[in-house]
Amino acid sequence: MKFPRLLLSLACLAAGGVTLSAQTAAAAPAAKPAKLVPVSRVAWINSNAFLADEGGIKQLVRVLKQLELEFSGTQSELSLMSEKLRTLVGELNKLQAGGEANAAAIQEKQAAGVKLQRDLQEKQQQAQAAVQQAQQEKQAPVSLEIGKALAAFAKEREIGTLFDVAKMNDGLIFAAPELEVTNDFIAYYNASHP
Repeated sequence: MKFPRLLLSLACLAAGGVTLSAQTAAAAPAAKPAKLVPVSRVAWINSNAFLADEGGIKQLVRVLKQLELEFSGTQSELSLMSEKLRTLVGELNKLQAGGEANAAAIQEKQAAGVKLQRDLQEKQQQAQAAVQQAQQEKQAPVSLEIGKALAAFAKEREIGTLFDVAKMNDGLIFAAPELEVTNDFIAYYNASHP
C-alpha cells in the first residue's frame, strides 16, 4: 500500500515537472546570441595640463594670457574698490566702538559703504559678463579645435576610449599612469597648431 502511494506521488511530481518545464520553455523567448564587443584600447588625458605655461597647449595659453591682459585693468579696479570697502568697514567699526558715538558720522559711513558695496557688486557682474563674452569669442574656437584634434589623435592611435581625468571628479578611482597620453597629445596639437 505504501508502494502505490509512493508511485502516485512520483507520477504527480513527474507530471507537474513536465508541465512546469513546458510552461517555462514556452514563456522564455529564444535566447539571442550575445553581441561580441570588440577589444578596444583605453587611454586618458588630463586637460588641466593644457593650460600650463610650460608644456601646455601654446594656442590656448596665448588666448588665456590675452584675456588676462585685456581684463587686468578691470581686475585692478575691482581690487581697489574692494580695498576701499574694507577700509570703510574698519572706520565704521572704530566709530561704533568709540566711546563717543557720532550718529551722523556713523550714518554717513554706512551710506557710503552701502553705495560702494552696490557699485562693487554691479561692476563685478559687468566684469564677469564681459569675461564670459570674451572667453566665448576667443577661447571657444580653440576649445572646439582641441576637441576635433583629440578625436583625430585617438583615431590615429586606435584608442577606442579616451577619458579626461580632469573632468571626472570623484568618478575615477584609479588610472594607470602608463595609459596617460596627455603630453603626447599636447605635442601632437602644438605641432599642427603653432
